[in-house]
Parts: sequence; structure tokens; C-alpha cells
Amino acid sequence: AHGTTVNVLASATDSNGKTWYSVGANEWVPAQYLIASNPSSNTSSNTSSNTTQSATSSAAKVVSLASAQLGKAYVWGANGPSAFDCSGLVNYVYSQVGLSLGRTTYVQVNNGTTVSMNNLQPGDLLFWGSASAPYHVGIYVGNGQYIHAATPSQGVIKQSISQYFYPSVAKRVL
Repeated sequence: AHGTTVNVLASATDSNGKTWYSVGANEWVPAQYLIASNPSSNTSSNTSSNTTQSATSSAAKVVSLASAQLGKAYVWGANGPSAFDCSGLVNYVYSQVGLSLGRTTYVQVNNGTTVSMNNLQPGDLLFWGSASAPYHVGIYVGNGQYIHAATPSQGVIKQSISQYFYPSVAKRVL
């Protein structure tokens, strides 16, 4: 609605050259309808820079929040903050940055845009199993690593992506 304040999480240009801004999970607004809240940054080059900084800072916050959960217990169905299952960890971390992605992997996989495993960025979600009904999710943190609530014996850990346990799909939600 007119006059609503939103945080721009990412930007994209469609095939017609039109710029769009992500303002939430699967919520995109044409750039022409947004103005910068700081009048001195109201040029397109500064708006683009601000968009990148916003997405970068959101990703850094997600990585920091996920890292703060390392070592906590895995409990099936747990939502935190003392214990998590895989989708509970994702739900908890992203809710702290204002994104509601849903509670289960089945719902979480429907958020964001699919990205190539060769084009991962910190904050992307990694899913294992069927692309439409995955059984596991983790948070990519960079350098080929992800954080996830693994198993009851492992808890919340950081691991490297391996061919042995390779994600079936990645989603960009920031």
C-alpha cells in the first residue's frame, strides 16, 4: 500500500529490462514504486548499492545467527532457542531477520528462487530429497559449508557440502 515502509532484500532485472525489488519471501515490487527513505540516496546507482548492502547485511546476520546455534541439541519438532530440528532451525534463524518461511521443509522449499549449486551465496537454503517434498534443510554459510540441525547425536553442526550428502535443490530467500 502507498506509504508502506519496506526493507529491500534483493533486486533483479526481468527479460524486459524492468528492475524488481524483493521485499519478503516471494514478494517482489517493481522498482518504480519504491523510493529510498534517505533522500540523499535517491539516485538509481545509490539505490542499487543500498539494495546490495541490505541483502549482504541480511545474509551476514543469518550466518551469524545460525553460527550462534552451533552445538545446540537436535530434537525432532523443536523450534529453539535451546534445541532444533532442521526446519525449526531455519524457521528460527530467518524469523530473527523478519522472514517467515514456514515451519516445515515442505513449506520452506516453496520460498525464494531456485539457484544453481554453482552459484550459492551465504543465506541460501539447501534442501535434500525431492525438490517438491524435501526431508532435510540447511543454511549455506559460504566456502562450501552449511549449518544444519543434523541428527540427535550430532545436534546443530557446520559441514562441508559433499558428494555423499549432496543437496537436491538450493533456494535464495534473501
